[in-house]
Amino acid sequence: MNFLVDQPLGALAKWLRFCGFDATLMRLALDKPGSWPPPRPQTHILTRQAAAHRLKRPDLMVLAAPDSEGQLQEVLQRLRLSARDLKPLTRCGHCNDLLAPLHRDQVQGRVSEHVFLHHRLFYECPGCLRVYWPGSHIRGITGTLRDHMAQLEDGGPDPPK
Repeated sequence: MNFLVDQPLGALAKWLRFCGFDATLMRLALDKPGSWPPPRPQTHILTRQAAAHRLKRPDLMVLAAPDSEGQLQEVLQRLRLSARDLKPLTRCGHCNDLLAPLHRDQVQGRVSEHVFLHHRLFYECPGCLRVYWPGSHIRGITGTLRDHMAQLEDGGPDPPK
């Protein structure tokens, strides 16, 4: 599943990437709907611009939640996604590329000595060359994703229309 995310929703794009979804940021100009990409299967356009409703595109989701985590919950609910649909932490949160395993020897000098000595698994973004490892931030991200999935399984609030 792919997402084209309106530029002001950059934090949502990052959360979608944390979930493992392809989430591309783009500027969606309502005054130039011809500049928007044509609808594609399994691709959703996300915005908070209420006036976008007038475009009546089947691939468009106008989100109501003001914050990125609420927006993520709204997307997950409206698309009826479950934990099985997620591939957490497989994409770069910055540039959206899929992460590739990196041999530990290749990170020496690229990460702090403490990280190098205390971690064994490393991943690299082939686009921006950032190095990732299962550090303490992983618990926060996966905990938040777990909370969102639990809300979905419990029925959670009805998604806004």
